[in-house]
Amino acid sequence: MKKYDVIVIGAGPAGGSCASACAKSGLKVAMVEDYGFGGTCPLRGCNPKKVLTEAAGIVAQARALMGKGIEHVPKINWKELARFRDSFVLGKKDKIQKAYQDLGIDTYNAQASFVDEYRVNAGSHQLEGVFFVLATGIKPVRLNVPGEEHISVSDDFLSLDSLPKRICFIGGGFISFEFASVAAMAGAKVNIVHRSERVLKQFDQDLSARLVHALGDAGVDIHLSSPLKSVNQEGSELMVRAGKNQKEVVINADMVVHGAGRRPDIDSLNLDKPGISVSPQGVRVNKYMQCIGNSRFFAVGDVADTPFALTPTGATEGKTAAANIIKFQSRTCEYSGTPKVVFSTPPLCAVGLLQEEAEENNINLRIIHEDMAEWFSWAIVGQKFAGCKILVDQDKDVIVGAHILGSGADELANLFAMAVRLRLSVSDLKKVLLAYPTKGYYFNNMLG
Repeated sequence: MKKYDVIVIGAGPAGGSCASACAKSGLKVAMVEDYGFGGTCPLRGCNPKKVLTEAAGIVAQARALMGKGIEHVPKINWKELARFRDSFVLGKKDKIQKAYQDLGIDTYNAQASFVDEYRVNAGSHQLEGVFFVLATGIKPVRLNVPGEEHISVSDDFLSLDSLPKRICFIGGGFISFEFASVAAMAGAKVNIVHRSERVLKQFDQDLSARLVHALGDAGVDIHLSSPLKSVNQEGSELMVRAGKNQKEVVINADMVVHGAGRRPDIDSLNLDKPGISVSPQGVRVNKYMQCIGNSRFFAVGDVADTPFALTPTGATEGKTAAANIIKFQSRTCEYSGTPKVVFSTPPLCAVGLLQEEAEENNINLRIIHEDMAEWFSWAIVGQKFAGCKILVDQDKDVIVGAHILGSGADELANLFAMAVRLRLSVSDLKKVLLAYPTKGYYFNNMLG
């Protein structure tokens, strides 16, 4: 049996940042990973997805400029795009694993399962640790409908070598909106079925509704208030049934993709052995990322019941856990101003509070709500659906929320994240001279 100071289970950005910091401090560290070192983001999430969404964005922009000097819309060659996508993934997990090994970290390609609060099985190996860090991420929730076995997951879509002609996405979250944008721009017939009237609940309601119209304009059929009933296979095609009461939607598809939520990936860990407390949102932690139920355990990244399931916050949580392993309860996580982005066409971002959250906190709000389609930087790319909603605390003269739809929203999110996190006054922000003509120049226009 090998003994370690720290055993990290899960080798994504959250677990990796923790393991690296602990190893650099001189602690003896092991990492256990059952999928591939690097985790979701570089292998089957953010990075390969962004290759696809960038291509979709180019097609969308060309479509918007038809009749304005552009004569031909480029066509996506999916096989070539898939090869390009895979070039950013192939060999990545081995390089990442070697990088950890070069830091002196012992790595195990195995599934972890706890024996007790000090020992964990990693395949045929049994490891003993002083501290444990859970960083196993999340996985799709069970939908519990007839024919669930016919539903694919996001990994399947991101590994497609050829694009099906008809795709139906289940759920109105960011996965469905991003992949629907890609598939539609690549020429597929796309449907989304969503159980309620509101999509993208972590984003501004008004701008999310505009994004629904934007995707509809691009040819995506979005069926709201249409909970999934069943998926049946009939010959070579799949039949999706959704809806409620007397309103039923029937969709024929070649592929059905799960985008209806995720849950903590902890089933194999036997967390009852070390006495870890778990909620439906994840492993319960305190402000030091310590697990409720056992202070020698930490949970970081998507598996923890913290506010965000994002790569930057996961990495920050991993570093926070490492700091508290090295020096007891020396650091906490700060999430203010964390940007979230839906990389759809057009993209949508959210920074800080939603309008309803700000109102619940009784903030004296000034709301700047603008249609940006006619603003120069959006008009020159033919952007039909662009807008912003900025929330300003009038008493403190600071931005508490920023929400943007349209080309460049993903980059503008970073400017607003800095403003919100550092609590920069609106008065001071308006003094900054910005390059023109850029989308960033309109940062000040968004402040009213």
